Amino acid sequence: MSTIVPPRGFRPQTAAPATARAYGFDAPDSPKALAAWRTRYDGWRETVPSVPCVGPSGRSALRFATTYSSNWGGYTATGHSNYNEVYDDQNIPTYYTSCGPAGSTLAAPWIGLGGARSSKLIQQGFASGSSVGGTIQGASLWYEYLNAQHQNPPVYIGHTTRTGHVISQYMTYGSGRVGFHWYDRTAGAGWSPVNVSGLSGYYDGTTADYINERVYGVKLRKFSRQTFSAAGARYGSTFKDLFKLPSTEVRLTSNGVSSGAALLTDTRSSSSSSAFYQTWKRCS
Repeated sequence: MSTIVPPRGFRPQTAAPATARAYGFDAPDSPKALAAWRTRYDGWRETVPSVPCVGPSGRSALRFATTYSSNWGGYTATGHSNYNEVYDDQNIPTYYTSCGPAGSTLAAPWIGLGGARSSKLIQQGFASGSSVGGTIQGASLWYEYLNAQHQNPPVYIGHTTRTGHVISQYMTYGSGRVGFHWYDRTAGAGWSPVNVSGLSGYYDGTTADYINERVYGVKLRKFSRQTFSAAGARYGSTFKDLFKLPSTEVRLTSNGVSSGAALLTDTRSSSSSSAFYQTWKRCS
């Protein structure tokens, strides 16, 4: 794992590609691709140091039955075997104590590659609360990689208390190396990218995922409307919006099958091919 904080005044939206790459950003050399890449960082003003810290072990479920899950809710893009980038914007919702205190409830929205069809999953996102096991409001940012042999715990890189802000995320994979990126678009502040090597054994490129998770052993923390926007994926060198790809809705229910009570609902935006939102329904 490596991360480096760029010098004061660094701006990914104006930096030369080689300079951006030296600081952990995967800027392309192609002028057309570079212009599209730079639009991700409109408004960037400062870098917040990432401080990776291993979190408590969890119990993540890899795979689900048909379109139902007892801990995943959202969408997976399918139709290709070589998804190598996944991205979206997510707002930090308001969280409530209706389902219990921080230690016994959790909502964890994330993006990822794999997990739906195999035991391999690489993911990044944020967990409800501004610190692990701490306050309710805000978000703790994390990444994680799992397979059948290694159920690694999440690694937390920082936190924010800025409820309502929009967090832009994207994750890239290539030759066993994964780049994790978080950017508070509202504040114009991004965390320094985290790059992890040696992850070929955790990669499954058959799905790109956009999920809100209720971690096993806890209740789903109540949240205000959660919006997933600007969602899409790359396979090879082709970029597409989420709903321009074959996709499957994963329905989060109390028992993981259709007979269970829905814990949240997914609603696609009628005016966008890259947005949907989630509404909380019950704790468990």
